Amino acid sequence: MQSSFTESDDDLLVWLSEQWWTPWLMLAAFSLVGLWMVRSLLIHRGRAGRIERAATAAGMEYREQDGFGLSRVPFAHMERGDGRGWTASQIVTLTTRDGLRVHAFDVRSWADVVVPQRDMADDSTPRVVRRHRGATRTAAMAPLPIDAPRLVVGRENAASKLFVAATRIDLDVESEAFNRSYHVIGDDRRFARSLLDAQMIDLMVSTDGKITFEFFGRWVLLHTEQLDPSLMPGLARLADRTRQLVPRPVIDRATGSPR
Repeated sequence: MQSSFTESDDDLLVWLSEQWWTPWLMLAAFSLVGLWMVRSLLIHRGRAGRIERAATAAGMEYREQDGFGLSRVPFAHMERGDGRGWTASQIVTLTTRDGLRVHAFDVRSWADVVVPQRDMADDSTPRVVRRHRGATRTAAMAPLPIDAPRLVVGRENAASKLFVAATRIDLDVESEAFNRSYHVIGDDRRFARSLLDAQMIDLMVSTDGKITFEFFGRWVLLHTEQLDPSLMPGLARLADRTRQLVPRPVIDRATGSPR
């Protein structure tokens, strides 16, 4: 059967080679692939240029690739470990008055995929290829004045993905908008209650539930759909404001300072 299948393939190739339209079909196929690649390149460069101009206009720094090690932080909303990870690019950096750096950037997830490779001896040799997965999203990271336990404040559809591995905390807050838009996921109920005071809740509600907040270690992450380049500096400022709104009692308890 294998021989018959091979002969059939050979007959098809011979038939295609004899058709007058085969070269034109191949040319059209290569042209479409080329146009798609050019379009993707132009979109990428166009977005990069717009982000750079937005950063410059806002008095912020811009760099195309991550030179800060942002992807090393194991946020729950970012894939990491076991051949998976994420990359940050198109980075807008806000430098605060006290010299801290707050970053807004595009996010792509990736995974290492094992694919077979045929060598000259016709032996199957596996090799690992890194491939991007899913849509590009936008995020921001700001340094925290505390070493925070993991706490995720996210939209229902985003936070629900973490229910299996984390604990939902039911907080009785006065803001109906907050209760309607967000779930709180974490293991430290006391930290969640102390962190989510009226000012922090008002800031989160002001985003209309479009942003997920994750506090972990020395960082807070703001995660959302891919934003227009003009909004990147604003997301960096929002992350900086989130950092500033960590309540004083939370900082004092974390540092051991008297209230």
